[in-house]
Amino acid sequence: MTIEHAIVIARPLEEVWDFIADVRHDPQWCDKVKSVDQVVGDGPGAGSNYRVIHRPVRLRKPKELAVRVEEFKPPRAMRLSEQDDDAVFNVTYELEPAAEGTRLTQRDQIEWTIPKFQQPLGRAMVSRDIQRQFSTLKRLLEAR
Repeated sequence: MTIEHAIVIARPLEEVWDFIADVRHDPQWCDKVKSVDQVVGDGPGAGSNYRVIHRPVRLRKPKELAVRVEEFKPPRAMRLSEQDDDAVFNVTYELEPAAEGTRLTQRDQIEWTIPKFQQPLGRAMVSRDIQRQFSTLKRLLEAR
C-alpha cells in the first residue's frame, strides 16, 4: 500500500531539510510522537537508528517504533524504515525548490501486519496523520 502527500513550505530548501532530516525534531511536528532517542549514530545520517515512542491510536497506550535511516542524500532526499507491531513503513521524503519555497513530498510504502479488514482504516488514519503533520510543519517553519 502506498500513500503520498506533498506540501509547499515558504522556506528555503536547506532550512526545511535541516529540520526534517533530524528525526529528533519529530515531536515538534508529529503530534503522535511522544519522544525520540537516538540509539545508533551521532545526529542525522545514513545508518542512524532511533527509538520512538508514539501513540498511533489516541485511546490506546503509546508503543515503540524502531526507526532506521536507510538513505540520506542532503538536502534532497532520505528514506526511513519504521517498524512497530502494526506495520513496516518505508518512508521517503523528497525536497525540491518551488517558486514559493520548498516542495516536500512524503511517500509511504506500508507492509501491514494487522488483519486485512483493518487495513483500509489504517490507510485512512495514516493519510489523515500525514496531512495534519504537514500542516503543523508548514506553520512551524513559516513562523521562523
